[in-house]
Amino acid sequence: MTVIIVGGPPSAGKTRVIHKALDTNTFDSPVGVAKLDCVEGGDEKQWQARGVPVRSILAGDLCPDHMLMEQFPALLAWAEELALGTIVIETAGLCGRCAPYLHQALALAVLDATAGIAAPRKFGPLLEDADLVVMTRGDLVSQAEREAFAANVRAINPRARRIWLDGRTGEGSQSMAMALREALVQIRCRTGSEGSPALCGPRTPLPQLYCSYCLGRDQVGIAVL
Repeated sequence: MTVIIVGGPPSAGKTRVIHKALDTNTFDSPVGVAKLDCVEGGDEKQWQARGVPVRSILAGDLCPDHMLMEQFPALLAWAEELALGTIVIETAGLCGRCAPYLHQALALAVLDATAGIAAPRKFGPLLEDADLVVMTRGDLVSQAEREAFAANVRAINPRARRIWLDGRTGEGSQSMAMALREALVQIRCRTGSEGSPALCGPRTPLPQLYCSYCLGRDQVGIAVL
């Protein structure tokens, strides 16, 4: 079973990217989607209309990346129960300190070009650890801004393949499909036949300590030592 983790800021176009990948039959079938949101979901009907099994998780008071690490074994068990060939996990980590990517899973970052040309330098491991970067909404910025945005993405993660995708017209879908297939081959070669997703860990370690906010307290200025 192949595991693909799609990370990116809210409303960057992650769901649309997955739809376009399915349109081009990029993934091994059958495909299931797990959607991890912070406080509100709502994409289940889209996947059900396509006949794609879907599992929704709300992080609530927890960090989305932490919630994914906690729920990953359960997601694998769900995928195995359905005999899925591919499970695509869509998640939005928000703090910039860590990222949702795992060693033995394909890491796909989706970035919105309208966030500004300096935005790539602020995404941290979400961009740094990605195997493939899909850049969206390039049609809404100038050519100079597109080039500057892509240059900053390359500066932060020079090894990742970079693809522009227009979610409305589908322009770039074939290039993205080709890049995804190549990235999947590289992941399989890198992890080897013994690379079980059940044994993989995060590419960037999660924070080692919890602050008062992480523990749900409403006071400020209290340090946990």
